[in-house]
Amino acid sequence: MRKLLVTFASLALLGLATPLVAADAPTEDVADMLAFMREEEKLAHDVYLLFSEMYAGEDGGAKIFARITDSEQRHTDAVLGLLDAYGLPDPAASRAPGEFANDELQALYTTLVEIGSAGYTEALGVGVVIEQKDMMDIVAAIELSVAYADIVRVYSNLLAGSEHHLAAFLKVLDSAEPGAASLSTGKH
Repeated sequence: MRKLLVTFASLALLGLATPLVAADAPTEDVADMLAFMREEEKLAHDVYLLFSEMYAGEDGGAKIFARITDSEQRHTDAVLGLLDAYGLPDPAASRAPGEFANDELQALYTTLVEIGSAGYTEALGVGVVIEQKDMMDIVAAIELSVAYADIVRVYSNLLAGSEHHLAAFLKVLDSAEPGAASLSTGKH
């Protein structure tokens, strides 16, 4: 994924790609993606917040979920900053934890909470799934937003954060249940 960012930067320097300069207003697709990313980061925050309370007594449970909850709050705030900068509506405004404007994210939240509520190991696995999905969606968002330097910069930071979160979840998952991390990533 970092190769993707390096490729875009290299092409821009060589004049072979659209320069990374923000336009006056984002396209409808870019604006829609910003709204989606705001709620997707909120979803991660809300799930981890719930799990930090549910698994407070587990070794590393409260710490990993609470620490990553704080990080996800910074992520969703960063995307909110972009929405505000471009004068775009905030889909997460006035929404309680676990409530989303996007129906697909609402259904995903419900499913992930149900799975993670089955046990600590399952909750860690949900963390892995969330971060993997985030990374795929962020890469797609970067590709869509390449003409907007400020948006690409925020998404690049989100991607780096998700990579760290994924590594942390896999480490704790492997400690909680040796071998589970390799099953979550498909590496045996």
